[in-house]
Amino acid sequence: MENKKTENSTKETSRIEAFSDGVFAIAITLLVLDIHVPSVKDNESLLPLLLADWTTYLAFLIGFFTLLVCWINHHYIFESICRCNGTLLLLNGFKLLVVSFTPFATAMLSKYIDTKQQQAAVNIYTFNFFLMGMAMFFIWYYASRKGLTKTASPEILKSVTRLYILAPVLSGTIFILSFFSISVCLILFVIMFLIFMIPENTRHRLEKRKHANS
Repeated sequence: MENKKTENSTKETSRIEAFSDGVFAIAITLLVLDIHVPSVKDNESLLPLLLADWTTYLAFLIGFFTLLVCWINHHYIFESICRCNGTLLLLNGFKLLVVSFTPFATAMLSKYIDTKQQQAAVNIYTFNFFLMGMAMFFIWYYASRKGLTKTASPEILKSVTRLYILAPVLSGTIFILSFFSISVCLILFVIMFLIFMIPENTRHRLEKRKHANS
């Protein structure tokens, strides 16, 4: 009976991952729909028109790497989560809600960068980014606290938790700073992407640092 319960739970977890992967794939695909081929008149050149639309390309790259890094970490977390319940489904659903909203927030960023409405567009995007970090942290925190993860040493579980505490802390800092300095926000975006691009390597660095300090 216990083996059957574990098997069913594993299948449910696989369905969560499959459904989530589909949402991520659609969201990333929707980002490119905001990029349009310019109409070139007889007395115009294509290259200047493409360069004039730099804000669209910048917003696309920000949105793409946001969703890519988010998907990488979602995959990393669910490698350790082997069981699920209704609360985890809801937490994952909230994560997907934020993911689904990201193409819209990115489109606003693309349209209003370098305009009078730039501040509001950046604030909305960074708030969405903050919610994404919060959702990722709560998925892991809840799963690890409720014993929904694979058997692992307490030290590994704590190091992963320390890693994902950084997600809402850094993204929340970016949101707050978006009211004061957009350039600083971009720098922190890059730093955060580098931290979470390969989460397993970052976790190992955190473990080594803790051992060195202890």
